[in-house]
Amino acid sequence: MENFYKILQVPESATQRDIKVAYRKLAQTYHPDVNNESGNEEYIKLINLAYETLSDPAKRSRYDLGIFDTSNSTSSYSAPPPPQRRPPPYYYKKAHEEGPKYSTKTQILAWGVTAAIILSVVAAVYAMQYYVSDYYFEEGLAAELNNEPQKAINFYQLAIRDWGAKSVEASIKSAEISRELGAYFYMADFCKRGLAHSPDSTQAALLFYLQGTAYAHSERYEKAEMAFNNSLGYKYNKDTVYQVLASMYVNGTGEYEKAEKLYTYLLSGNSINLAHYYNRGICYQNLGKYQQASEDFQRVLKDNPFHGKTLFQLGKTYLALGKKELACEYLRFSERQGVYISPGELASICETN
Repeated sequence: MENFYKILQVPESATQRDIKVAYRKLAQTYHPDVNNESGNEEYIKLINLAYETLSDPAKRSRYDLGIFDTSNSTSSYSAPPPPQRRPPPYYYKKAHEEGPKYSTKTQILAWGVTAAIILSVVAAVYAMQYYVSDYYFEEGLAAELNNEPQKAINFYQLAIRDWGAKSVEASIKSAEISRELGAYFYMADFCKRGLAHSPDSTQAALLFYLQGTAYAHSERYEKAEMAFNNSLGYKYNKDTVYQVLASMYVNGTGEYEKAEKLYTYLLSGNSINLAHYYNRGICYQNLGKYQQASEDFQRVLKDNPFHGKTLFQLGKTYLALGKKELACEYLRFSERQGVYISPGELASICETN
């Protein structure tokens, strides 16, 4: 390995400024346009390589790890090598020789042997990728069981290979861990990698669902909606997808009409889910359907009469319906459950009560 410090004629402790000044001085001295002596062209290439390495902190750090292999070298590049004299080129023509002729049978045999060698190499690479993927996947599972999520992801990434036995499974696992860590951009990327490895229909459905979840949390709503629809196309659980989609419409895109239809569908199969009633009430409220909103909020309070947020929303709904006394009653009740209402706002509503 060349000693780049000697080439630039600077000490190993040289600063970036020292390196730049030394490089400019040498470049002006030995550049072929200035000094066209034989040998300068190769030497200026060496100077450029030394400067490119030492002027980059990362490259210099890696170079310094191995520079001691050549620090005792007696070779020095403080001056260009003496010009070499080359003998004049000698040209000659060689008589045309015909190559050996092989029979068709021999050529076919040669092709067959070549093809067999290529297939053997491909098979060996495939086998290595396949089993290495399986090994790292098992290591990832062990790390996950030991509650070491980052270590598990590192192993799972090593298991994701072109011909890996567990590439899809490792992608799914990495996406799920990323979701738990709140790393939604990485989560979406792992889903994309998993989908690129030809998953079966069940795996594809899960990957699209996870991808939609990642996009929704990172506020890429159009991509999220597309991914969720793809998961439904692969027969992923409809209730699960609709629940996440409806929440995205309410809290993300503000598409309350779409959300209301999804919550109505979900409640048709599960009429005791209070969260769905509450969220549908929010949809009705934003769509101006205050009577339906009040009915949904009352349904929540039937089973959970001290739910502060529902009490507050029902108070707002009654206010929109012109029922000021009821509005004041529920707003005060919600305040006692910990919901903050500015004193001025509450006073303006309840001033006559």
